[in-house]
Amino acid sequence: MPSFVELLESMHKILGKQGFEQLPQLSASRRLDLHSSMKFLKDPTMGGSGRTKALLIGINYAGSSAELRGCHNDVHKMRKYICSQGFLDNNECMKILMDDGAHASPTMQNMLAAFEWLHQGAQPGDSLFFHYSGHGGNVKDDSGDEADGRDETLIPVDYETAGQIRDDTIYAKLITVLPKDCQMISVMDCCHSGSVFDLPYMFVASEGNLSNEDQPPQMILNPQFDIEMVIAIGKKFMEFFQEVRNAKRDDGGIMGIAKSLLGLVKNGGTDPKIAVPAALLVLLFKMVSNK
Repeated sequence: MPSFVELLESMHKILGKQGFEQLPQLSASRRLDLHSSMKFLKDPTMGGSGRTKALLIGINYAGSSAELRGCHNDVHKMRKYICSQGFLDNNECMKILMDDGAHASPTMQNMLAAFEWLHQGAQPGDSLFFHYSGHGGNVKDDSGDEADGRDETLIPVDYETAGQIRDDTIYAKLITVLPKDCQMISVMDCCHSGSVFDLPYMFVASEGNLSNEDQPPQMILNPQFDIEMVIAIGKKFMEFFQEVRNAKRDDGGIMGIAKSLLGLVKNGGTDPKIAVPAALLVLLFKMVSNK
């Protein structure tokens, strides 16, 4: 397998030869060694279940003013490639959405349901894969968490009636729900896709970044990553912790805890980035319940 930087450099050259100005971009939840090999599967020696699950979405928007031509072909090629890398091709391990009449349609509802399917039952050691080929966009930020005032979006086939899928929703439904040591790789082929996951580290494969002899290619902090969002999540944890302690004292146990949780969801759950991830809530619940 090529290294991350070799792969990005090849993509940069291919795009340049075809006259495209877009720059390949890598984002990650941790700082990756760009000279290490890109691995689609978790190392089996590290333990865990070793299961695979893949979601592939291709939207051509056939018959619309926004029609594309190659997105279905992208899915077919990606399906073949990831299977060569160890992913299983069956209904339990792979889901495909395409507006071709033969697969489930990539509507807003179906895409959100597919996000849930992808992470459902995820365990440490699992390898997940998400590919999207279609239109991407950006809209005015409605939660105040974007430095540039814009939310990046994915555009479902029924966008004219259902709207677009914001990066806040993607973050909540695909990032915060993943357990520790579960790997997800995503390949996004759409406009504005570089920052659609809002991850803290990034590398843009520009000519300057790839050929700088004084500074070897390395990931940097994403300037769009919102540290205030992280602080807000921590604040919600502290508020919830106090609410649970009070609930145990005032209401005598489980019902009080349930009430405090409902209060948290009502008061702080409107922004999916601020709502506390379910897995961490379970952990916190166990910690408090044992005290």
